[in-house]
Amino acid sequence: MAQNPNMLRTLIGLGLTLIIILSYAVYSATVDTSYYLYHFDTEEQSPVITYESGTDDNTSHIWSFTTEGALTWINISAEGLPAGSVMTVETSAGEWWSHEMLGSDEANRFSCRELTSDFELINVCHAASSHSTEADGDGVAILRGLGSPDLPLTGLGSINALSVEDAESYALEMENNSYYSRLWTITIESDDAIYTELVDITTLIVNNTYSHTVMFQVDPFTELMWSITALISCFGMALFIPVSVYIASRAKEKRDERIRLEAEGIDSEGSVSSTERKIEAAEDG
Repeated sequence: MAQNPNMLRTLIGLGLTLIIILSYAVYSATVDTSYYLYHFDTEEQSPVITYESGTDDNTSHIWSFTTEGALTWINISAEGLPAGSVMTVETSAGEWWSHEMLGSDEANRFSCRELTSDFELINVCHAASSHSTEADGDGVAILRGLGSPDLPLTGLGSINALSVEDAESYALEMENNSYYSRLWTITIESDDAIYTELVDITTLIVNNTYSHTVMFQVDPFTELMWSITALISCFGMALFIPVSVYIASRAKEKRDERIRLEAEGIDSEGSVSSTERKIEAAEDG
């Protein structure tokens, strides 16, 4: 490379050409998109719980509450229960999904939907009209679930569609398919007596309501700058080794040239001194 500087110019020119081409490709893909974002308004509610009935020996009691809308999160907790009590929550319409790791602090980013080895999206949560859980040693029972696994839990989802109208129709259909008026019953059973005055049941639900749909957009200039920066960094790393070798070889070449010139200067001075000594000897003789 030290003998052929044109090689370095060729590599730099090729790198800049690739940067321009790839930057234009990134810019085109950023501007022309067929993805749309649909937004849902999420509203937390705490339905009123009504006591229904209980057995004479106080080992079983029933509470109820009603909901209406497209539910996502359902969180029901009960305190003041005998240890080992079983809390069962049942809905009158459709099914709902639950899992012991759903919403748990011990779960690491648990999701009802997971990818299989074949990249197929499956729902690992259990779908049923009723789900049960057991109270721990402190007398606390917690049951979490989803009214619909299709609705966006955070209120924001995306879809690949031909137009904004198609994306909006998809979101509205999703909401309609998840909309129910439901009666929920909470049954608590235990081998020991359950004192209702000590039982504290809390319910928290989240309703989703469709808001609007917009085309997915990003700032093309910002994306272009990030892309160019990444490409320049990549090509800079690729050129680092040959450029370093070129600089080192040029430095070595200059050092060798300096040593050669210094050596020639010493030889020249030595020859002149020898001639002068011979002339002086001849004059003395």
